[in-house]
Amino acid sequence: MRIGLVALSSVVPPVEFEAGCEVLRSHGFELIRHPQVLSQHWLHAGSDAVRVQALMDFAFDPAIDVVWCARGGYGAARLLPLLDRLTAERGLPPRKLLVGYSDVTVAHEYVRNRWNWSTLHAAMPAAAGFPLLPVADLAATAAAVARKPAIDWPWRHTRLRWVTPPPPSPLEAPLIGGNLSLWQCLAGTPYAPPRRPHILFLEDLGEKFYRIDRMMTHLDQSGLLDTCVAIVLGDFTDCNDEVQTCLAASPGPPAAEKSATPARQPLRPVFQFDDLLEQTFGSLGLKRNLPVAFGLPVGHGQRHAPLPLGGLYRLHPEGMLELIHWSWTSETSTVM
Repeated sequence: MRIGLVALSSVVPPVEFEAGCEVLRSHGFELIRHPQVLSQHWLHAGSDAVRVQALMDFAFDPAIDVVWCARGGYGAARLLPLLDRLTAERGLPPRKLLVGYSDVTVAHEYVRNRWNWSTLHAAMPAAAGFPLLPVADLAATAAAVARKPAIDWPWRHTRLRWVTPPPPSPLEAPLIGGNLSLWQCLAGTPYAPPRRPHILFLEDLGEKFYRIDRMMTHLDQSGLLDTCVAIVLGDFTDCNDEVQTCLAASPGPPAAEKSATPARQPLRPVFQFDDLLEQTFGSLGLKRNLPVAFGLPVGHGQRHAPLPLGGLYRLHPEGMLELIHWSWTSETSTVM
């Protein structure tokens, strides 16, 4: 199994990247690094033209089985119009697997819909914590990439917590999505997902509650949830409410001592994550009659179980998520 490593987004840290590559080699993968991976141009791992060409090089290279992104960050969305032009010029590349997450969300959606590729939401080797991921997560990721016939998906044993009333019977649909802020960026663009029934998976990192609420409001008002049959939430790491304060009392007349710092007090309560689940995701789910579940161990947190995107899943009223079929492995699995 030959892995082609590219960087579609931010600059790649070389020491962390080398450590991650050693982990991949320990799982038996042969790695082929594109010369672009350690490039740098402004905020990104090379110019837009350089980054998109790296992806196209490996997409059409018959020696490459899997394209694995070195890291996320920012910049993949800038490549989508360039991919349109290059695809029109060269045609469709052969079917492969794209691995990554976070900023790679938009690339996942592109290659799955435009190139008919398989996609895997999974950790990337240039992340500082890649060598420290749970053994079960790394083993499942390696097994998925290597197309093992039976994979023990770590999330398969997780009972999700319902934010809304559960569905009366199991829901069956493809699961798509990824990073919430990137998914929201697709709304209103030619690269938005096709309007087909689906389970929407979302996760994020470092977003304040008001921004998460704003993004979900945009998804709702844009119509991007119109064909969604359920929402499954992964990790929302370091996502907290902001602390707002106001003056505790009138500062007094101009003659008052100006050197004293005016006393301040909380403007409103500081809310907790359960409040966000109820007020944003719960209220939206109730409004749309859309079941919402939370607790999938996938995202930017310490847990990072691999999650096939585009696969056919069954979401049970008991809160169990079951993969029925994924094009990369053609695996049929059962709940354990």
